[in-house]
Amino acid sequence: MKIKKFKARTFREALCLVKKEMGDDAVILGTDERRGITPSVEVTAAVDYDIGGRPEECDAGPLQPHGGAEWQGREPVSAAQPPVSPAPDMKELKEEIEGIKNLMNDMRLTSMGRSLPDEKKKVYQHLRKCAIRRDFAMGLSAAAPGLGDITDAVAREIKTRDENAMLKAVAVVGPTGVGKTTTIAKLAARSVKKGKKAALINLDTYRVGASEQLRIYSRIIGVPLDTVSSRDELRRSLSKYASRDAIFIDTPGRNPKDRGSLEDLRSLDDLGFPLETHLLLSANCDDEFLWTAYRHYGACRIDCLGFTKVDEAVRFGSIYNIATKYKKPVAYITTGQKVPQDIRFSTSSGLAALILGEGLQS
Repeated sequence: MKIKKFKARTFREALCLVKKEMGDDAVILGTDERRGITPSVEVTAAVDYDIGGRPEECDAGPLQPHGGAEWQGREPVSAAQPPVSPAPDMKELKEEIEGIKNLMNDMRLTSMGRSLPDEKKKVYQHLRKCAIRRDFAMGLSAAAPGLGDITDAVAREIKTRDENAMLKAVAVVGPTGVGKTTTIAKLAARSVKKGKKAALINLDTYRVGASEQLRIYSRIIGVPLDTVSSRDELRRSLSKYASRDAIFIDTPGRNPKDRGSLEDLRSLDDLGFPLETHLLLSANCDDEFLWTAYRHYGACRIDCLGFTKVDEAVRFGSIYNIATKYKKPVAYITTGQKVPQDIRFSTSSGLAALILGEGLQS
């Protein structure tokens, strides 16, 4: 076993040094925080294989006192009059702590994955290649004895939504550029193709051209369209189309970090009308963005998920990750711009096959 000490300004920097030099198998033995004019953190780590060379201290850059180069030539500050440092920003501190926790958890899970029996290790490694999170991959590895059992294990964990079980009105929400308007058109056209009477309502009065785009689709599909800008207008439109079989509502896209944009969407929750909300996400985005989007829109009621741009994505583990984390069924996926062809309502086994890189199946 090799033991080594790493010194840096913060715990996170020290842990990054540990991971960089010793790898994911490293185990943290102890930490020591040194305060004062030149604060630093020292982390003692160990690994059970030879990392080469004599252990030496690893500094994350020179640990200079406050003032950097200007310190040279000055009289030392007495212990009774230390320089006053600004109070740390609580948000940054929380992010720092969260980053440390995630880094240590990643190291722990990677080490556990490497210690699995050979067959389960193959399962774990395949799941990681598919971009499934380490903690989820560990759980699935425990449930799947071998590679031939992965699809069933994933299918048991991911739920789908029966197309025929959708409520009369469907509101599609999601970030800007995810493809809500085109998806709304696909849903409406699919409904009409099945012999149902549908209607469209547009709440997106912010984006230039959004109303015109949906109006063009409504003419092609042959369904009526209302554009509304208030809660009362929305309620009147829903009442007007109450005799229709299906109503699809397009909503404005927003930056998931803009918390002030939720007020319009919260009004969908208590209209006194049979309505469900679909959160639309892009399959080619990473987990961090998707989770940020879910936390933003999760302030409203989310009934199920939809994923667009499946044809543009390389790996599909993010679909499993977010659907499993938030325990929401996946209603449909879209695979291109064609209306209504490029939308699929998959089964759990079909989605599992897609997530595991086996291609798109029913």
